[in-house]
Amino acid sequence: MGKMKNIVRGGILAFGAVAIMSVPAAAACKQTNFNNHPDIRAQQTSTATPPPNFPVKCAGGTFVDGTVTYQTWGRNSAACSKAASMITDPECGGNDLNTVIQAIVNTIVFVVGIVAVVMIILGGIQYSTSQGDPGKVKKAKDTILYGIIGLVVAILAFAIVNFVLTSIF
Repeated sequence: MGKMKNIVRGGILAFGAVAIMSVPAAAACKQTNFNNHPDIRAQQTSTATPPPNFPVKCAGGTFVDGTVTYQTWGRNSAACSKAASMITDPECGGNDLNTVIQAIVNTIVFVVGIVAVVMIILGGIQYSTSQGDPGKVKKAKDTILYGIIGLVVAILAFAIVNFVLTSIF
């Protein structure tokens, strides 16, 4: 039972680390994209003056990125039209927190799934080549069992994370 406890602890720590690592990756996605565009700038709404060389305050050009509210400014009205489309489709590749966490979790689950299947196959090979030796048979069965447990944990983790993300976001 001690091994199972360590497996569960490792899973909890891994998903906690994923959540902590994904927060900075998702921060300031829209603002960075706006400020990389030559004719548009995003500025915190608390700033009273427009950015230099961006005189047009884009109507309806406010957005929230994380916990900060930004106003978009453009060089002309065409830039403001582009800003409006960028607010609805931020060209960030979907790098909001939800998408980043899902991508990381999907990658981890995919890798864990592959490792679990490989372990099950190796356990089967060990079992076939054990020639009835009780020690080798037990080792092979344990390998298969832990591979199946890993696969089940990966599938459950995937389901739980996706349920939580769809419920929260």
